[in-house]
Amino acid sequence: MLSKLSIFASLASIAVSSSYKIATPVSASGSSATLSPAGSPIAVSSVAGTVLTNASSSVYSGLGTWYGGTCGESGCWQKGACAFVDYVLPATIDGSTCVAEEIWNNGYHCGACVEIMYNGKKKIAMVTNKTGGNATHLDMTPDMFSQIADKSLGGINIKWDFVPCPISAPLEIRMHSGASKWWFAATVENATLRTAKMEVSADSGNTWKATTRNVNNFFELSSTGGGTSTTTAWIRVASENGSEVVIENVNMAAGTVATATTNYS
Repeated sequence: MLSKLSIFASLASIAVSSSYKIATPVSASGSSATLSPAGSPIAVSSVAGTVLTNASSSVYSGLGTWYGGTCGESGCWQKGACAFVDYVLPATIDGSTCVAEEIWNNGYHCGACVEIMYNGKKKIAMVTNKTGGNATHLDMTPDMFSQIADKSLGGINIKWDFVPCPISAPLEIRMHSGASKWWFAATVENATLRTAKMEVSADSGNTWKATTRNVNNFFELSSTGGGTSTTTAWIRVASENGSEVVIENVNMAAGTVATATTNYS
């Protein structure tokens, strides 16, 4: 017989996975955006997904599209594949984009920033969702795409690279719907760099437990569900370059947003 904890964790997992969405690239007419204005296929380079998990040191060439119809900006990705809920993009970031399923890696790039270059324009976008296509494909929100090109173009050849997010405020930890001392489910938001790992301590930092990032960009204590058994806990996160931030006494209740004292360095 399943325990109450196992049943709860299973139901929570089902509810989470069914409520998050991914993007489909569209042109201004709503069809798949795969052609250039001249009608010839856009050349898209093929880059292995593992290459794109490295620190920002390469410029990629790929297809730039847009999705979401009339959703504008945040309406396109709230409760999207990166599990950002009620998050507000900093004013220093121009908009947001999806990365391809091919490099998704359980949301590793969520919250990362990319500099997008097209026809002499450069704009900073945060990764907030996922889409299909080649590893170097970026699928932007309508508002983001319109800052670099006319949406009627549908698809364009772009260059882009990963850059630190221009964020001066501290990073945040969000406990998700259904989270409690019995089920740990958290996401990092507002970080300057990609988050590589998260650990949890129920004894004020004396011991730490590793978490696993699931496909919805949740960090969980185990794949079958589990919690700290405490009403508060310390959370330690590490960036792609190894810099660490510790947030003490985070309430394990659903909907909690805990703000750190600093961001990744």
